[in-house]
Amino acid sequence: MSVVVGNSDFRPLLNSPTAKITGVHESLLQECEKDIIWYRENFFGKPHDNYLALESTKGPLAISVILDGGVYKALVRSIEGSERLTVEGSAVYQSTHRKLFKLGPKVENLMSAFSSGIPARSLTLVKNPGLANELLSMEERQVIRSYKFGVAYCTAGQTTEAEMLSNRHDSISPGYKAFLQFLGETIELRGWKGYRAGLDVSGTNQTGTHAVYTKWQGYEIMFHVATMLPYNEKDKQQLERKRHLGNDIVVIVYQDTDEPFQLSSISSHQNHILAFVKPDGEGYRFTCAVKQGVPTFIPEIPDPPVFGKDAVSRDFFLHTLVNGERASYKSTSFAPKISRTRSVLLCDVASKHLK
Repeated sequence: MSVVVGNSDFRPLLNSPTAKITGVHESLLQECEKDIIWYRENFFGKPHDNYLALESTKGPLAISVILDGGVYKALVRSIEGSERLTVEGSAVYQSTHRKLFKLGPKVENLMSAFSSGIPARSLTLVKNPGLANELLSMEERQVIRSYKFGVAYCTAGQTTEAEMLSNRHDSISPGYKAFLQFLGETIELRGWKGYRAGLDVSGTNQTGTHAVYTKWQGYEIMFHVATMLPYNEKDKQQLERKRHLGNDIVVIVYQDTDEPFQLSSISSHQNHILAFVKPDGEGYRFTCAVKQGVPTFIPEIPDPPVFGKDAVSRDFFLHTLVNGERASYKSTSFAPKISRTRSVLLCDVASKHLK
């Protein structure tokens, strides 16, 4: 194993003997992207009902409901996320009177058929035709299109965070240079117009002159390469480098050494996914360590955990990093912040229509 756990909060992920190196698949879609697709395919542009609640036992809510071929479908948006629910129309209670006059079920009966936890009494039916566009826009605002990943280099004998941040770019190995090319293209920061991930693009070189960047599957990824960030001879901790990598959720560690890395040396509260990569023949050996509280995610890492330098292997590696970061959002470090953001967005929509 390329890491030592010690008293660290990180744990290496177990490899799966049935897993394979695969390209991109559906799991790359974010949950909010799946919600957008589902809403567009099943609700948008079709007659359907939208219910809002500014205050309820579940917080602010926005629920879309449609009857489609005898099946009721609902998209329930809350501060915890969205749920896609379906129920057979025959399972929803309707009084004889409502059936006779084709009034449809009461909202209380409809919502209880979907889930007993929906506070139906707090909901208000909103018939403003513009609400559908606002709900779609709200979901689209939550799609993350850019990511920043740290990249550190461990040379012979180095096993700690402080040591890996102390390396200079002019002393890196050819193998590490090739790995950076595997990740993306080297771009000049001066005048850079794309996603900059907090790097200085004014030309004053406060964060170095170059960085590694890629546009992948519609997402922008900027890599905070430690050896490309300014080096300060008087600073043993290299705080300028740590300021960037220490604020990245995902950090890649390239190991040009046989010494196992000491996970306990990682001090950042922000780092949740550590991806250790070591040269192995014509490819790379991969160990992924996750912080406690990060739920499992896919793709699984095969056993043996070795991937090549081809396009499919690159897709697999980047897919793992992106999904690892997204899984970290569900940890106690980030989930409350995301819930607060959703609460603000839902409140904005509900308060506008429930005056």
